[in-house]
Amino acid sequence: MIERVNKDNLAEYEAFIKKHPKGLFQHSSKWAKVKSAWKWEAVMLRDDNGEVIGSADVLIRSIPVIKNSLMYACRGFVCDEDDFDTFDKLFDAILEVGKEYKAYCLKIDPEIVIENRAYKEHLIKKGFVELNPGCMDFENVQPRFVYCFDYNGLSENELMLTFKSDYRNRIRKAPKKGVEVKICGKEALDDFVSIMAETGERDGFSTRPKWYFEKILDCMTDDARLYMAYYEGKPIAGTLAIKWGENVMKYQYGASSNAHRNVYPNYALQWAMIKWGMECNCKVYDFGGISGDCQNPDNPHYGLWRFKHGFGGYMKEFVGEFDYVINKPVYNLYNIGTKVLKKIRK
Repeated sequence: MIERVNKDNLAEYEAFIKKHPKGLFQHSSKWAKVKSAWKWEAVMLRDDNGEVIGSADVLIRSIPVIKNSLMYACRGFVCDEDDFDTFDKLFDAILEVGKEYKAYCLKIDPEIVIENRAYKEHLIKKGFVELNPGCMDFENVQPRFVYCFDYNGLSENELMLTFKSDYRNRIRKAPKKGVEVKICGKEALDDFVSIMAETGERDGFSTRPKWYFEKILDCMTDDARLYMAYYEGKPIAGTLAIKWGENVMKYQYGASSNAHRNVYPNYALQWAMIKWGMECNCKVYDFGGISGDCQNPDNPHYGLWRFKHGFGGYMKEFVGEFDYVINKPVYNLYNIGTKVLKKIRK
């Protein structure tokens, strides 16, 4: 039985996505509050015993002028990845939701590894169209490639031994050199945003405004932490981490000053987040996105991979990003308009 998520069953929905292995913070109503420019809708499927066995949520954005909406199922549906019957029922229910919002497209980027060929084949059979099939960098909404490691129930000492020896040394040296890592609140965001702007200028990416990080800390409550690294009383680096149940500890944002990199604040911050994941019995530590060509020294993202690789772990590639076109004329019109706008901005 399918039912819409509302205030009466929201707590049950949140409990399900925190417990299910495919549940992520992006599926939560808490994260939807961060993305408040979008409307959020979700559905749940129960079995004959009344137990929730699957859920699907979408962020919905109305497109100006054409007055149709885009639905985005960030990181896919929450159900067993080989349970296509549940997937189909959730898919049909989301399409029904889409009728209310005059949706012209459903976008989905499941956190399902590329090795699961049956899952991708099922999407295509349902009528989904793959976007950027050969992408190797960050062309999609969410990274196609991520770097992570499994905790595997290891102790701190056992986990530390999986890191490269120089990483272990830097983690231990950071506090000896005077680096102090603190869990901070919104009072530290001015420093974090300033260092983030410095990082973006150095590495060539756009950064988020202060209010966005405020919303993350406000909406995600105990599931988010801002870590700051201080040296001689001054902030020199910071990270924002998000955990979700016992599933994953996610390194979501990071910033580091150009100064005092020789005291290893980034290593101390990673270790602090890793230990938090251990305390929460998380199964996976997710370092976030990397390039699929990251091991090529000529790739501009090579340094990003090299830093994350030193902590052990492995790269995962997901099946990619797909669109299910509901209204083809509107879909084509929107894509043409987006291309024209990009040219104008350039």
